Amino acid sequence: MTRTETILLACLIVLVIIFGGVYASLTSSINALSKSISELSSKVDELSGKVNTLTGEVRKLPEAIRGVVPPPTPPTPPTPPAPPAKLGEFHFACGWPKPPAYHGNPFGPGGVGGAYWFIYEPLAYYIPANMTFIKALAESWETKDTSLVVHLRKDAYWHDGKPVTSKDVKTTWALVGAVWARRTWQFIKSIETPDDYTVIFHLTIKPSPLLQVMLLTQPILAPDHIFGKFTDRALEVIELAKKVWALQAAGKEVPEDLMTEYKDKRTALTKDVREIKPGLPVGNGAFKVVKVTETEMLLEKFDKHYLANKIMFGKIRAYYWTANEVVWSYLMAGKIDCAHPATPPDVVKQILATEPRMHHILVTDLSQFAIAFNLRIKPFSDINFRKAIAYAVNRVKMREVGYFWALDTPYAHGVLPSMQSIWLPEDVLAKFTKYEYDPKKAEEILRAAGYKKGPDGYWRTPEGEVIELEVTCPAGYSDWVLALDELVRQLNEFGIKAEARPIPNPTFWPTAHSGKLGMHLNWFCGWAGTGDPYTGYYDLFFGDRSKDTGVGTGANGLGLVNKEFDTPWGKAIPAELMEQLLVETDPEKRKEIVWKLAYIVNENLWEIPWAEKRLQIFYLDGVRATGWPAPTDPVWTLYPGGAERLMYVLITHGVIKPVVTG
Repeated sequence: MTRTETILLACLIVLVIIFGGVYASLTSSINALSKSISELSSKVDELSGKVNTLTGEVRKLPEAIRGVVPPPTPPTPPTPPAPPAKLGEFHFACGWPKPPAYHGNPFGPGGVGGAYWFIYEPLAYYIPANMTFIKALAESWETKDTSLVVHLRKDAYWHDGKPVTSKDVKTTWALVGAVWARRTWQFIKSIETPDDYTVIFHLTIKPSPLLQVMLLTQPILAPDHIFGKFTDRALEVIELAKKVWALQAAGKEVPEDLMTEYKDKRTALTKDVREIKPGLPVGNGAFKVVKVTETEMLLEKFDKHYLANKIMFGKIRAYYWTANEVVWSYLMAGKIDCAHPATPPDVVKQILATEPRMHHILVTDLSQFAIAFNLRIKPFSDINFRKAIAYAVNRVKMREVGYFWALDTPYAHGVLPSMQSIWLPEDVLAKFTKYEYDPKKAEEILRAAGYKKGPDGYWRTPEGEVIELEVTCPAGYSDWVLALDELVRQLNEFGIKAEARPIPNPTFWPTAHSGKLGMHLNWFCGWAGTGDPYTGYYDLFFGDRSKDTGVGTGANGLGLVNKEFDTPWGKAIPAELMEQLLVETDPEKRKEIVWKLAYIVNENLWEIPWAEKRLQIFYLDGVRATGWPAPTDPVWTLYPGGAERLMYVLITHGVIKPVVTG
């Protein structure tokens, strides 16, 4: 063997020895690790057995006890997208008490102005066209026998940061019932608040669909932490009111001591409630009032509102609505995004030509314009005189001059002309007197009743006195002012000496409600809010029109609501028919009740409608706001009786959005 081979063999032997040692050591380590794994596996099996035993024992425990074990943490919901950093600004026009008279109290004179629907929400909104609700402060409700149970959402807040609770609902209803004499309370036994987010209306009748609308759509506007100190007093006033209303409904005399106690306590309560003057209102809506001047009102988005992330407008700016002519100039200048001034055809053309991005649509206002009479005084207390006026006046001409876009009606039954075919079929309508323009017939009626026309061409009463009328209307309604001039012109042409006197709005309405106007232009049987004839008849028999005409049981009322009248379907008393109409749920039976009410109202001519108002809604698309619904969308019927209500719903639900600019 050579020397080299010997060296290589020696190296090989050394490597074998080294590898053998490593192998032996590695084998030993592997054996030790295997033993440890075996021991660990044994312990895991032992622990698993104990866990299974414990699980079995837990399953034997009552479910209520097992429930204390916290459930697995649910996955974190995705964060809703934040609104854009640059929010839009929306403009409209309205009225409000001018500073320093602005007080921020919804129960004070003038209330909170046009901010009302932007800062106060109801439990739900109701769309008359398709009879559906949009939930607001209520997340759900159900009926139970004679109760309506409402569950409030838990993420609504007042603008001062306090949560909206069931107490706020109760306080609101207590004050609107006592201060505003809301007769819905005649169907409310009590309001229970079992917890902060449950309200139970205990009723005297089953909560019909119509009654639910009335209860759910009242804006909640009296925070309990501000007005709650008046709740008990308000409920006491309401109990007195119920006694008065019950006697009046039964056609009975109200004892003087009861009426005095009711009036005194209501007056004292109203005075104290109006002493609350927060300056700026505390609402619960998506916008809060931050500034009020004589010409502008500014509202800003309320970031704690539950729909805040859907709202793309940061500010709402309102310009003061002094007269329709002023609003026309706003529209032509593209200064406001939505308004509904009564506008003659030539001005409509001018507005649309000046601002081509402006749209003009017609939507029923669910209301009628009328010639109203103070039935407490002569000659308006004479049905013959009222009938003569109905035939002597060309009301189509009044409509053409005053409100071109309205609908004509030859009847005075209180059913909207646009809804007449739904409620009054042809065979029923054939029984009603039709009042079409016929001056000769008017003369025949007057002469038969003892009226005479003198040599000067003017009519005298049966007592020989020349009939001289001062006919009034609200001066701020330019359409009514034009119609008033036309009415007075026609009266003088017929031989009734008359003079037109428009009265400023802030003076006109309190004067009318106190029963101090004679012949005047007024509203008639409006259905705003419900789209139901009950609402219109309620206003005539129990509401403001009752006060203006004297039909009802209010101040100096004639109590005609409790009088028995003949109808083609038998004798009927309006007060009883009204209660039946509210309670009845069968559509066909409700129609039969309406036939009787409509007949009584038509034949007695307490007011003579000269048109059904169709709202002339102007909206500007593409300047500050866009995304307006189609003209045929049912949501537009939210507009009547609360224009800002529709704007608010469209804004808060993200339907209309700001125009994106560079």
